[in-house]
Amino acid sequence: MKTYIIDNHPLFMDALGGLVKLFQFNSTIYKYTNTLDAIEALDKTSLPSLIFVNMSMPKLDGLGFLKVLQERQILTPVIMLSDNDDIKLMKKALRYDIAGFVPKTHSPAQIQNALNQIFNGNTYIPETVELRLSRIKNLTTDKLQADSSINVLGVTRRQREVLKLAAQGHTNKAIALMLNISEHTVKSHISAMFQLLHAKSRVECVQRAYQTGLIRPPESNSM
Repeated sequence: MKTYIIDNHPLFMDALGGLVKLFQFNSTIYKYTNTLDAIEALDKTSLPSLIFVNMSMPKLDGLGFLKVLQERQILTPVIMLSDNDDIKLMKKALRYDIAGFVPKTHSPAQIQNALNQIFNGNTYIPETVELRLSRIKNLTTDKLQADSSINVLGVTRRQREVLKLAAQGHTNKAIALMLNISEHTVKSHISAMFQLLHAKSRVECVQRAYQTGLIRPPESNSM
């Protein structure tokens, strides 16, 4: 297995690589100090199973890197590393298919906990970010329409597609086949919706999605 770590701080990359090996001891860690080198490597070798990328990178930042992956339809799970807690940038990143955020201000124990959640198929979003997103949602809930709710919550189009299919009763495996994505990605999307909608079950998640206008009830829902 291969893991890419893209960051401009070698010591941090070394420490993160050590933590990754606690969960994937057979993973080979490839380190890049800029995103352009990582993109070149993606063109020349087999795809990695996981990518970490710092949001604040020179020449091409983390968001630009995510755009390149999207354009090339590379579905490798991506964990965004963050030097700060800029909520606007985080909301933009959430529109892409990411597996979570890991702030570089986290302690080693916090990073290990984040990786544990990610390697168990969950999307990791720090509590502070969840709270800020929740406050934004609560301030605007009465005015939400389907498209505006996506922007406020930072929900991607693909996450809404997954949620629509889940509301129709499809299993994660069936959704993965229908959308041509991995089952892990489906689980990550649903987990992210659980956190953003503060739901504890699939049924509750769907009900809250109806209430906020993210998706429409089955009788009027069209794909």
